[in-house]
Amino acid sequence: MIKKTGIIILAAGNSSRLGAPKQLLAFEGKSLLRRITDEASLNPDHQVLVVLGASHETIQDELTGAKVEMVINPDWEDGMSGSIKTGLKSLLQANPDLEQCIITVCDQPFINANVFHELKVLAKETEKGIITTGFAGTWGVPVLFSKRYFAELRSLDGQEGAKKIIKKYLEDMAIFPFAQARFDIDTKEDYYGLKQTMVSVDEAKEIIDFYLPKPKKSTGVPIQDALGYTLASNVIAKYAIPNFAQSSMDGYAIRYEEREQELRVADKIPAGSTTQKTLSPGEAMRIFTGAPLPIGADTVVMQEKVDVTDNNGIRIKDNELHQGDNVRPKGSEVDKDTLAIQNGTLLTPAAIGYLAGIGCTHVDIYAVPRVAILLTGDELKPLGEPLGFGEVYESNSYQLGGALTQLGIIAKEIFHVPDDMQQLKVTMERALENADVLLLVGGVSVGEYDFVTTAAKECGIEQRFHRIRQKPGKPLFFGTKQEKLVFGLPGNPSSALTCFYLYVAPALEKLMQVPRRIKKIKAPISHDYRKKAGLTHFLKGSYDGEKLIPLHAQESYRLQSFAQANCLIIIPEDDEVITAGTNMEAYLL
Repeated sequence: MIKKTGIIILAAGNSSRLGAPKQLLAFEGKSLLRRITDEASLNPDHQVLVVLGASHETIQDELTGAKVEMVINPDWEDGMSGSIKTGLKSLLQANPDLEQCIITVCDQPFINANVFHELKVLAKETEKGIITTGFAGTWGVPVLFSKRYFAELRSLDGQEGAKKIIKKYLEDMAIFPFAQARFDIDTKEDYYGLKQTMVSVDEAKEIIDFYLPKPKKSTGVPIQDALGYTLASNVIAKYAIPNFAQSSMDGYAIRYEEREQELRVADKIPAGSTTQKTLSPGEAMRIFTGAPLPIGADTVVMQEKVDVTDNNGIRIKDNELHQGDNVRPKGSEVDKDTLAIQNGTLLTPAAIGYLAGIGCTHVDIYAVPRVAILLTGDELKPLGEPLGFGEVYESNSYQLGGALTQLGIIAKEIFHVPDDMQQLKVTMERALENADVLLLVGGVSVGEYDFVTTAAKECGIEQRFHRIRQKPGKPLFFGTKQEKLVFGLPGNPSSALTCFYLYVAPALEKLMQVPRRIKKIKAPISHDYRKKAGLTHFLKGSYDGEKLIPLHAQESYRLQSFAQANCLIIIPEDDEVITAGTNMEAYLL
């Protein structure tokens, strides 16, 4: 059962060290205050309240249209305790059945809806009454309190806020680790430095996962078109299969109780016979694999286990024969009106054959996302044309199209746009009209002609992150527009394909509910490897069944080694020296 949750956003301070209201600072296209309120409100079940104080006349306009309530703390100068009391009192007046409450602030720019979700998950899993957010051996906000602490929270005073309650009940506290909680904005240096921060590989995956929309269904798909996709609805059998008791081999249909007698062979029943026959006492019938059992028979004896007599009879010489042997009972595959195959089953060739065998012609599958590719770059030349100075052949549409095909997806549209902001925006909006997922290729870095991220924001795409601490593929962009996903891939072919395998493919597979195509393995690396800490490296490699071998030509613009690679070797962000023989993780491509 979902617990009713309130979120109190503390935004009453006067930002004395910054010299201006930090609540209004812009981050990723929104003010810090609007950003945290939107993230808190992303779950429609949350009851969200913002506590304002200093400069509230100016700040409250920022919340116009937001799905939150506001309350003013006139005594904001007395410290955080007063804001917590004011907020909780107001929240409980409107929601007296509140079961837990999250207290957060607006100056931690990386706190998002996923953090609130994880706090609630941890509270449920641990049954602890206090869940804090932790990093680097410390803990703090956002913090979740169960309702058993509401009375003490409403009795707070002083500058320290809720920390003294947490310290008092440390045995009832659990910590949700979230490294980016360490980023908060108190000074101009904090704010300007924020522009250069990047998410880690794991954080990027968590953010993408959180913003994935629920998988959709495609209904009434012919089974011959459903191979490789995942069943989205249970299949109920319309018939018993087999629809009649039948022989499982060539032999003789008999009454088991007459097995000691000489039996007269009265008739012959071939497979495909549509006439229901009756076996009289003292008789046997010649029967073939798949043929319907005659009425009265309950066992089939193998033809090799009988002696044929001179007067058209048989004697059974099978001492191990049991009643019911070699008979497929009616409904032994599946009974009428019962579950034939369950929602969530991957439709393999065997599954398609089974569906055909029970008479099922159409199924519901998890829908295949509509994917569009938008390529940018004045330097790109189509294949088949002469290559001029300063030009390169466009290859990303071919490799990404091939990677999509491996997932069972055909790119709906492929666009090529020159490095022109206006054309890019127009084409991006057009592509988003018919696509569930848009792949922007090139122009996502920070150069003078890299317009993609700016154009994306102007098209209403909410940036979720831009830049990852990895090599290759550091400039990766990810954003959303309603339920549409937008990935901005680097233009360098090796970087683009690496980012596709690591981030785009898993998202598409989850939308289709199919198993992950790329598997992770662990094996010793064949050579030493050195790098600086700070970036996760993905090396194009070869796995020979025993060891991981880094290949030549690791530069992001080169595909020669990628064409020979069967894996990506993972060198973790904090590692600097890897010695030959060390077990390393890798993705098998």
